[in-house]
Amino acid sequence: MIYRGLALSAVAALASTLAALAQSSPTPHPSSAAAQSTEDQELVTLSVFEVSSAAPARYQSAAAAAGGRIAANIMDTPTTVTVLTQEFINDVGAARVLDVAKYVAGVGEARLPSAQDRLAIRGFEITGRRVDGFSTTDLANYDHGGVERIEVVKGPDALLHPSGAPGGTINLVTKKPQFTPGGSVKVQVGEYNTNRAELDVTGPISQNFAYRAVVAAQDSDGYVSRHTRRSLLITPSLTWRIAPQSNLTLRYEYYDFKATNDVGLPADPSVGTRTPLKTWEGLPRTFNPTYGRHSEFRMAEAHAATALFTSTVTDQLSVRLAGRVAQSSQPYGESRVGTNFETPVPAGWTNRNPLTGEYDPDFIYDPNPPYAPIPAPKMSPIFRLGGTEGPQRHNRYRDLQNDWSYIVDDAEWKSTTLIGFAYAYSATNSDVRPRSVPALDTRVAHYPTGDITRGALTSMRRNAETRYQVYLTEQLQLFNERLVLSGGISHLTFNGYYGDKLWAATATRSAGQMFPGAGSKATHNYGVVVKPIQNLSVYYGHTENAVPVGNFEQVSQGLAPTFSVGEQDEIGLKGSFLEGRIIASIAYYEIEQSGYGIYNPANFSNPPPPTVLPDIIVSRTAEGWEYQVTGSITPSLSIIASYTDATSRDPNGNMLASVPEEMANAYLRYEFLSGPTKGLALAIGATYMGESPIENISGYTPASTPDKLIPNRPSGYLPSRTIVDATISYARANWSYSLTIANALGKDYYAAADFRNLIVPGTPRNLYGSLTWKF
Repeated sequence: MIYRGLALSAVAALASTLAALAQSSPTPHPSSAAAQSTEDQELVTLSVFEVSSAAPARYQSAAAAAGGRIAANIMDTPTTVTVLTQEFINDVGAARVLDVAKYVAGVGEARLPSAQDRLAIRGFEITGRRVDGFSTTDLANYDHGGVERIEVVKGPDALLHPSGAPGGTINLVTKKPQFTPGGSVKVQVGEYNTNRAELDVTGPISQNFAYRAVVAAQDSDGYVSRHTRRSLLITPSLTWRIAPQSNLTLRYEYYDFKATNDVGLPADPSVGTRTPLKTWEGLPRTFNPTYGRHSEFRMAEAHAATALFTSTVTDQLSVRLAGRVAQSSQPYGESRVGTNFETPVPAGWTNRNPLTGEYDPDFIYDPNPPYAPIPAPKMSPIFRLGGTEGPQRHNRYRDLQNDWSYIVDDAEWKSTTLIGFAYAYSATNSDVRPRSVPALDTRVAHYPTGDITRGALTSMRRNAETRYQVYLTEQLQLFNERLVLSGGISHLTFNGYYGDKLWAATATRSAGQMFPGAGSKATHNYGVVVKPIQNLSVYYGHTENAVPVGNFEQVSQGLAPTFSVGEQDEIGLKGSFLEGRIIASIAYYEIEQSGYGIYNPANFSNPPPPTVLPDIIVSRTAEGWEYQVTGSITPSLSIIASYTDATSRDPNGNMLASVPEEMANAYLRYEFLSGPTKGLALAIGATYMGESPIENISGYTPASTPDKLIPNRPSGYLPSRTIVDATISYARANWSYSLTIANALGKDYYAAADFRNLIVPGTPRNLYGSLTWKF
């Protein structure tokens, strides 16, 4: 009933706006961008909710909408916002969102590169994606072919992404129809993870209608044996220019993705907490003990329909109304490597030293006092292979967002008020069953033989959640924009359920019980920006968000809070130089998150537990310094560079898996603009990541006492590494050519790790080229 009421009110708002537009033609806001219709010379106004495609430099956008829905000058925001332009996306030749976003300070690799768009922002891992302001969690890496720009907002954001990680949000802004005809065809080929084709065509249908169609297909093999990706993205869209100040855009998206799941390499038995990492001696780096992509895979077949209406109702009042209906099917299959000692060991004896919590490969320790060690037996070269399958997994989404902006622009001050509401519904059905594979003797084979044995369903998880959000924000610009004050409040209410239809009855639950969940929470944001001179901003910002904890059984048992709350305080300095072509920033932040869930390592046992064990709930903090430069030093030389020095730990002081605390990245591109070499461009990109653990570890050793807790420590660390990519490109008339050498120095490195027996090798030197025709 509430959803129906929200929908009816939104329709009524749209109808009343259209009626007003039919009777009058309001004067556009003086700060709005305008363009002339090629057919009737009618003034067209860009809504305050839309960002102009015009940019002061190749890698620089002066405005973004992700930080507060309204297009705002980046220099006026009391937090760190970075816009990655279409030109930069094309220049990098990305295979994943991370390939572009990694040049932003604080953004790095997460535990599994092959799916879920995993990456880490300010030390907090995010999965899934946010497209045009709508969140989707599935097993796919998104295809960048439909993306116009990428907006990276640091810190918790209750307005843009109330369900997001406190480290930040990445919003993918899709390509919209244009009233100027154009398009492109691109073909890219290479050795690893690069073979793909893209078609993008747009233009007017009539004076008031424009279309766009994007098709992107990838069919490529990875470096790891039998590792593939097959994906197809189709996104037609239509824009109706209802009036010069009003647009309605309808977009449909079909995305079919299937990639081989990461099985990874096990660490060598000689590796411990204090020894350098290497993978199992004798195994090739391409080791992948699977039957191929039909056995080890993550898949997503998704359909999404979105509608976006924006209008400048009067010279002060603007409206945005957006909605989405989406669903996806996500079957998967995954196996994990299990290792054993060659000879049996006493129960409870492990390589972890109870007195230090460190992993010692040379000894196994008695879990009882006095915790005496004995020499560790050799590890067996015969690996166990087992895992799970999700034969049925479905997600459904319904969303509605309505924003109203009221702007008063006086000669001495300017006020921007935003009020709105959002409705979001999501539901997941997920069935799981175990499977096992005959043991693999790595001395004689690197691929399994025999049949996969599949068990009966062990889990039929069902969960759904409905969220209602209302918010109010205010920005006040004073003294000729030398002082900018901002603040806001967001109130989130949710209800839902969580359970498993195959749960057996226990003392705390009945068989197949569904646990209800509900709650409400208000969060606040505020900030101040001071401009001692026009192109220099000194700022402080406080942001919050509150995410409902999805496992309502844990909530009902008092094992988890209702909400995971993220809070960030950030101070910084931003400078705009060279007529706005360069923006440089320095930021210091502190983030605290309650109700933080760490994946339960007991789920990695082989065979796995009958049902997936819930996350371990802890609290954690992160802090750090970030330095960043984006833009064009000269019309020929463009740059994005960043450095991150952070501390991101769990409550026991452990770093997080695959999350380094020091990162540095730079991408430089020089283009010849005249003479016989006009159109030639050279680019080089370098990314540095410091060391990071190969696993998330939790708990305490058996030698702990109430007065002296001894935390478990990671059993190994990914070493630091620097990867260099180089590109040469040439553009002439409507054609452009590009040749890239990824990992140009041929560095042997490890890209990521999820736990000790799943270490993902990095791709070696990789040559690929592309050909693009623009029309």
